[in-house]
Order: sequence, then C-alpha cells, then structure tokens
Amino acid sequence: MKQHIAEPFFDPGSEPLRFLPEGPRQFRNYPCAGAFLGWVAIQHGAGDETGSINVLDLESHANENHPMPGRPGFFAETTRPGVLLVGLERRLVFYDLISRSIEDVAPVTDDRRCVINEGMAVPGGALFGTKNLTFDAPVAEVYFFDAATRRVRMVLGGQICSNGKHLYERNGTRYLADICSFKQAVTRYRVGRDWTLEAEAKIVDHAGQGIYPDGMRSSGESLIVAFYDPRPMPNGHARRYGIDTGELLDEWVIPGSPRVTCPEFVTVAGQTKLLFTTAIEGMPEEIRRIAPFAGHLFLGGADGLEVPPPPPLVAA
Repeated sequence: MKQHIAEPFFDPGSEPLRFLPEGPRQFRNYPCAGAFLGWVAIQHGAGDETGSINVLDLESHANENHPMPGRPGFFAETTRPGVLLVGLERRLVFYDLISRSIEDVAPVTDDRRCVINEGMAVPGGALFGTKNLTFDAPVAEVYFFDAATRRVRMVLGGQICSNGKHLYERNGTRYLADICSFKQAVTRYRVGRDWTLEAEAKIVDHAGQGIYPDGMRSSGESLIVAFYDPRPMPNGHARRYGIDTGELLDEWVIPGSPRVTCPEFVTVAGQTKLLFTTAIEGMPEEIRRIAPFAGHLFLGGADGLEVPPPPPLVAA
C-alpha cells in the first residue's frame, strides 16, 4: 500500500461554507473559459435548512456562491451549458448558473424524514439517494431519474444515508458500487433492466471501526473512498480499493481535517490531482483545536492513477 499526504488547497472562508462541503465535480460544460470546480455546501449550519452551490476557479481560487432555497444534495451537469440538475431537498430542479434561475423538474419524496443526498449522472438520467435526517432508521432510498420522461422511480429501499456510487460493467452485466454510510460498507449490486438493484456482496466493510465511508470515485478497476471520522482525531483519510477484491491499494492522509466527504479528479496547472472535500459538521471545539483545516478542500497526488471518463451530460 502506498501512502500519500494531501495538502490544503482552498479555504471556503466562512463557517457556513465549511460546514458540509460535498459532491465536487470539475465542470466540462460550463460556458466560461478556464478550469472550474462545482461543489455543494449541503447546509450552512446545524439546524439550517438552506445551502448553496459553489463554483471554484481552480487557478485563481475565486469562489462564486449560489444560495439555494433548500439543501442541495448533489448536482449533475446537463446538455445545456451552465445548467445543472440539482437534488434540492425532496425534488429535482434545473439550476442555471448564469441567470441564477430555478426550474422545477420532478418531485422525489414527500417523506419529511429524508432529503436528497449524493447522486450522479448515468446513461439516460441520474441515480441518486436520500438520507434520513436523524440517521435512526433505514427509511432512505435510491432513485433513478429518467431524463426522457422526467419521471423518478425508487429502485432501492432500506438505506439510512445513501452516498457514493459507481456504475460499471462485467461481461455484459451492469453493477453498482454503492455506499450507505451508516452501514459502513461499499456494497455491490447487480443492476436490472429497469434499474432494479439486487445486492450481491460487500466490496469493503468497516463495520464497528468508527469510520464512515462517504463519497466515492472510480479509478480504473478500483474505487477511491472518502471516510468521515467523527472521533477526536486530527487527520482524515481516503483509501483506494480493488473493485473486485476489496484489496487496500493506496491511502491519502488529510492532515488537520478528519471528516473527509468526497474525492474528485481535477486538473490544476496542467497536472492531474485528487481533490478532497472535508467538513466541520457537528465538530465540537475540542476537535476543532486539533483539526485546524477542517472544512477545507485538499489536493493529493494522483500519479499512476487512471482518470475515469467524465459522467454523461443529463438531457435537458
């Protein structure tokens, strides 16, 4: 196993934006010259029911903040330049980064125990999950959004906090690597013709270890998993595992920030790096004292790693 040490890259500059950064994606259909990263501040504080979408210039470090009328769980780029599909509270919307306008797309759930969480673009639409706001019962679900019909259907139940996802294929069969954070595992599901999901095996299992897998990205035949560590620890971690074997291949140490939420491949100054979002969510002062970079975005080495193809653009 190779160990890497990440470095602080960007300080969001305020406690609301440091609270819960997640879902970073480098834009490829943004109508401005340069390299830009989109990321969500899911909520701006404990008990706050609003958050924002942020657009970070990876060269100048200038961050453009887009307040949302609710908590954005994820976004995916669409075929309309600068327009994002956003999971906002319990509905899907299109959000135009240039005009700052919102267009309703589809309702998702009326269960007020849950809000939309992590998601990704997939062929034909988007796959995303919800989280139980109190994390006390498996009432969250995974949904497929059909972009052609603008309809949403539930494809998996029994989740608590649905997080990172990766869709891949083996011998003509599609599989989904999926994280339910409070089950502390990455699980492989066989994907049926209508996006039904059938659990097959655990790829990674950290039950009882005190750390929670959160966001995830792929790299060739491996998965890079960010870990949210609520314990009084000064450093955080992300780890790369073989997708078929679960073998631990690499580890990134995130100094001064134990609650790592999501990785993303980015290009900065012509170099490929791994970017990690981290959070201060629920962090008591005694941990803040030993974790001075909590809530920052970090960069880590990506030498030798295969960069995955960008996700598809959602038809809009």
